[in-house]
Amino acid sequence: MADAAKPDYFNDPPPRRIGTLALLERNGEFVIISRSYWTEVSRWGLPGGTADANELPRRAFSRLIAEKLGLRVTAGALLAVDHSPAWPGRFHEGVNFVYHVPLPSDVDVAVTDGCGYVEARWVNQETVRELVIDHELARILQCLQALQAGTTRELLVGLPMMI
Repeated sequence: MADAAKPDYFNDPPPRRIGTLALLERNGEFVIISRSYWTEVSRWGLPGGTADANELPRRAFSRLIAEKLGLRVTAGALLAVDHSPAWPGRFHEGVNFVYHVPLPSDVDVAVTDGCGYVEARWVNQETVRELVIDHELARILQCLQALQAGTTRELLVGLPMMI
């Protein structure tokens, strides 16, 4: 006999945000962005955003980077899948897919007006710590390690999952 109180996740799934983020890299540096809509704790991070309903993460990635930074790119290697549990009253559960995109040395980035970003900066592994903190920094460092190792990381709020 089925438990009447148990939710039917097949017919009525819980809300879950699917995000796509970019490690846009050129000459050993990568892009971080400052968001106008977050607290100081996590104002800086990787560019990207949320996929629309029924939008594949790789397609959302290309759309979001074009909309927010004006770059026409395709998602490269998957560096990380980062799970963020729900924060009741603030955020739904989410999963972020982080993709690598190597860029030619002459490509620069600029924030698109009205996209929610304030600034985009090129940083390296050492200087990223001057601006990025908390789970955003942990996620970036894990992605850089995955890039170097040629692997994909499964993360929980930026940190390796202990299985």
